[in-house]
Amino acid sequence: MTSFLINPYRFTAAGDPYFSSVSLLLHGDGTNGSTTITDSSGSPKTVTAFGNAQISTAQSKFGGASIAFDGNGDYLTVGANSALSFGSNPFTIETFAYFSSSANMALYDTLPIGGAGVRNSGFVLIKDNTNRLNVFSAGGFRGVSSISAPIGQWCYIALTKSGSTWSYQIDNQPAGSFTYAFSPTDNNATIGRLGDGADYYINGYLDECRVTNGVARDVSTVPTAPFPDS
Repeated sequence: MTSFLINPYRFTAAGDPYFSSVSLLLHGDGTNGSTTITDSSGSPKTVTAFGNAQISTAQSKFGGASIAFDGNGDYLTVGANSALSFGSNPFTIETFAYFSSSANMALYDTLPIGGAGVRNSGFVLIKDNTNRLNVFSAGGFRGVSSISAPIGQWCYIALTKSGSTWSYQIDNQPAGSFTYAFSPTDNNATIGRLGDGADYYINGYLDECRVTNGVARDVSTVPTAPFPDS
């Protein structure tokens, strides 16, 4: 598939014109304390919560609730699914995050729990302990963001890939890019920790997590409403 960068016109009445390319969509809505995390993509997948990962009304960006992680054994997994294998496609990973500390945290790992850590077939998107974003793949870190994510407040975070260019966005600021000619074929999603080790647990909250496989979205404008369901 040819890489391309396009404007999704997220919040028109027609909804998301690229919804058919959305592989995972977690609004983080529900009853306080619920461990049911619903995937609202067009092909819903089973999301399993571990530890104390749960819906919380203590913090939210939209909808009055979000997914809470306490930094001690909390994470989500999505089983193997071909829609989560990016290959040479462009893609976009987005979320709103409320980080409660500056610890290292794994936001999205293509490995399943117990996977091989070198990630020759995938990558992990992390926030490091300087609060910058980075991607680890094929045994090395590929490029750190040019700015840091804030602590103790909601921020919009996005990673896009178009061709061999990987780019970060933090709130309304482009946060740097790097060149890496790589086609990840892993087809899992682990959110909140590393797939290959009990480490890099998220301490904070995530709201509106979206993975789009086949589109490098224009992420320069911070969304002002939940991601559309259609």
